Amino acid sequence: MVDISLFSLLLLLLSGVSSYTEFEISVPSDAQVGVYGRPVVLSCSFPAGSSWDRGSTVITWQRGLEVVHSFYHNHDQLDRQSPHYAKRTSLYHEEMAKGNASLRLDRVTLEDEGEYTCSVSTQIGSQKKSFRLKVAAFYPEPRLHISLLSNGQVDLLLTSQGGYPSPSLQWLMENMEDVTEGTQTQLKQDEHTKLYSVNSKLNLTRGTNSSITFILKNEDLGQEIRRNIDLFSENGEPARDDLQAGFVVLGVVLIVAFTVVVIVTVILRRRKNCKNASTRTSEHSEPLNTLRTNGHACANSPC
Repeated sequence: MVDISLFSLLLLLLSGVSSYTEFEISVPSDAQVGVYGRPVVLSCSFPAGSSWDRGSTVITWQRGLEVVHSFYHNHDQLDRQSPHYAKRTSLYHEEMAKGNASLRLDRVTLEDEGEYTCSVSTQIGSQKKSFRLKVAAFYPEPRLHISLLSNGQVDLLLTSQGGYPSPSLQWLMENMEDVTEGTQTQLKQDEHTKLYSVNSKLNLTRGTNSSITFILKNEDLGQEIRRNIDLFSENGEPARDDLQAGFVVLGVVLIVAFTVVVIVTVILRRRKNCKNASTRTSEHSEPLNTLRTNGHACANSPC
């Protein structure tokens, strides 16, 4: 009798394990990455089966104690949803019968980062699992600023604003020598968006031609920006004197051009005044001596 009871108990335990393992939800095994400002789909699936019943299904998404989204009684239930997620979440209702409990989160911000828990309960079983959401932002195309210093050196400044997280930067000389340690790099985080602005400056001693490569990486998004910068100076010598001479010549040309324009304008204006004066005298039929006087005056003027 005892042996039969023990055997029955063992069968019950095994059947309990079997029923549990039959209902296994799936979530990402690694952290999921969402792109700043874009929608992200938090993946979660469950075994629905042919006997799945929508009315008895409960799906809940949470971040810690915050309720992100809830579904039960055949409808979305958002009364207890955290205000942080208001009007930004949705489930794929038409795919629930296929076991899709994924959550769409719109307009992702850095404040959405954290550990999310997907809980699913059906007539078959229930389970919950958690995973981490990371948020990242692509860095825009860098801008290049080149400054010629009075001591004959060159400053290369590359800037990019609005990325996340902080990037890895590298400067290469001739695509081989790593000169990153000799650069000055500043990272600044926006007070509101928390996105990064990066400024990286490389100082070069002029006198030889140089080929520099700048590399910016955002590991979370697999982004890599690689830009080549070629600097040339004639005969390998600083071209500051030539540059100054060029500015002097340009200044002289501008002055001459301006003077010519002024002279032409004065001549045209005087001719126009004389023409107007002649027209007025003919219209009013002034005395002959007056016409002669005007004609003499016009003859002596530079019309």
